[in-house]
Amino acid sequence: MPIVFSFDVRTLVLFVALTFFVQGTAIGAQALLIRELRQYRGVRTALLANLCVAVGLVLRLLIDRLPDFLTTVAASSLILAGPGLFYVALGRFTGLTYSRGAVTGIIGSVAAFLSYFTYRQDNNLMRMVVLSLGGAAFVFLLVYQLWRMRGTPLRFSADLMLVSFLIYGIFLILRTASITLDPPQDVLSNSPVQSATYLLLFVISFFWSSGFILMVSQRLRNDLMEVATTDVLTRLPNRRATHGFLEKELSRAKRNGSEFSVLLIDIDNFKQVNDRWGHAAGDKVLVRTAGIFQAIIRKQDWVGRWGGEEFLMIFPGSPSSDAKSLAERVRSEIAGVRYQHAGASFGITVSIGVAGADQTSTLDEVLKEADDALYKAKRTKNAVYIAD
Repeated sequence: MPIVFSFDVRTLVLFVALTFFVQGTAIGAQALLIRELRQYRGVRTALLANLCVAVGLVLRLLIDRLPDFLTTVAASSLILAGPGLFYVALGRFTGLTYSRGAVTGIIGSVAAFLSYFTYRQDNNLMRMVVLSLGGAAFVFLLVYQLWRMRGTPLRFSADLMLVSFLIYGIFLILRTASITLDPPQDVLSNSPVQSATYLLLFVISFFWSSGFILMVSQRLRNDLMEVATTDVLTRLPNRRATHGFLEKELSRAKRNGSEFSVLLIDIDNFKQVNDRWGHAAGDKVLVRTAGIFQAIIRKQDWVGRWGGEEFLMIFPGSPSSDAKSLAERVRSEIAGVRYQHAGASFGITVSIGVAGADQTSTLDEVLKEADDALYKAKRTKNAVYIAD
């Protein structure tokens, strides 16, 4: 005996409305938790998008009890405003460009056509066609916006939403053709097309809201990782991140029998810079010096702020004999730079301790050798010393 599924469209609409309301509440809770993070723009707009769809669907359910303007024109405009506002929310959250004019134009045009086919020419089919085409326009705007995000760290959540919106957009185009050939009696009729419309909207609502919540969570995680591993002043990796990279290089050396070098760099007489020109000048020196280091190293190399005025460079694949010339280049580059602050011009020098590492080395040994070499280089300053 075949199993036949029968859906009551009014019940489906109610479930979809409740789903958008609940998921909007989840986004609202997230917006409340991150309200002090000004850079997280667009979360409240995403909340408003969900609420617009929920209110629009509830108004549609009251089609026999409220005026046509509320249940037809206003309800449809609110449902359409949902994806439009979500498009704006994505643009605000990611910083990608978006067109408010397109959003206003589509909603305004659809509302005008809905009013015409309600009061001037009562035509239910045309109202449904106009709403489907307006929804498809917004969906493909969203697909385009999400496609632009594929090169960002938020790619996973963007792809999740992109696929679901693409499926929904294609469905809306097919729906337009279907209702044109076989018009339903009204927007809440128990026809297969209407049932499929609200069932798919029910499913899409989860990908819509869950994808955005995941996107916010991904960005929070990325920001926390950056805070945990990046030096605030110089924007170089901090000691924790540099320590982790050094451990990975030691593990690689043990596996492959390879070598690498470590340069421990200290700015000479840095306290005198702070004492004479102030801490603002000292900060400028640190920032510019960090920039010079980044310009010197290769793609596979590493430089991090080790602490205070100390920096650590790691050169994978370079034994200490090769690192001496690298260290001399670093020393001479810094010695040739003039720093400017409050009309004053001054120069600095650095002392560098060089240590080599291979498959027999340990983390403590490498750091101690580099530190001992730096201590000997500091005796004369503006010098490079290689560990024995």
